[in-house]
Amino acid sequence: MAATSAPPPPPTPPPAAVKKTAPAPGPQGLAGLVVIPMATAAKQFVKSLWRPSTIVYPYERLEDPEFRKRVAVQSGRPIGVGEVWDNYRGVHALNIATCISCNLCAFSCPDVCIEMVNVDLGNGKSKKCPEIDYGKCSFCGFCSDACPEGCLTMTSNYTITTNHRSEMVYSPQRMYSIYQTKLPMNPIRQERPVNEDAILLDQDLCIGCNACARDCPTKCITMIDIPKPQPKPGEKLPKRIWKEPMVNDADCVRCGTCISVCPKECLYWGAHP
Repeated sequence: MAATSAPPPPPTPPPAAVKKTAPAPGPQGLAGLVVIPMATAAKQFVKSLWRPSTIVYPYERLEDPEFRKRVAVQSGRPIGVGEVWDNYRGVHALNIATCISCNLCAFSCPDVCIEMVNVDLGNGKSKKCPEIDYGKCSFCGFCSDACPEGCLTMTSNYTITTNHRSEMVYSPQRMYSIYQTKLPMNPIRQERPVNEDAILLDQDLCIGCNACARDCPTKCITMIDIPKPQPKPGEKLPKRIWKEPMVNDADCVRCGTCISVCPKECLYWGAHP
């Protein structure tokens, strides 16, 4: 017995066109022109009697807890003085004692507003620390993110208005005074990225000049002795110091100072062997 095929399904009818309804007409006449606008203005005026719509800055500030209670504004988590949100980025705080003069903050600044200047430490000692020009700063936070020691952080202090352009430049001593009076808010990087490049050495180019170890801000480079080869008859050995740098990867902050001062360009960035 031959099998019979099922009849084809009926064709699907085309979807019905969606009818668009015209918006409801607004109030016309005297009510639409006078009564309703006046009622809205009166409503906002009565509401502003106990909750103002504007803030008289700088006499009233949102981070002031008493002002927040008076205007019933929901506050963020408290940080330091007053109440501001925890991701706020304001002027910087600098701990001069832990700064290692690695120059990473100035190197990572997209606005070129950071300059390394000398700071007198007393007893004839000095070191370079960052100086920030807030006339150029965009408060991106790249400098504090790049700081390996966490000594340059950002606070919630945003009051930097002044009548003189020169007062927008914050010296290391001025940022250190901010560090002493207000706790930094940015977290410090705890772990080094797994895929981060290391500093490698081309042994054939190195002359053992000690420039990398001398200028390393963290003193993580040690010059080690290497055996001096015996020259063959008629052969002259190259003029060099028979030492090579050894980098302590755990203490290295990847500032690149050793690479920049190497006269033979024998130090370079590369993947871990």
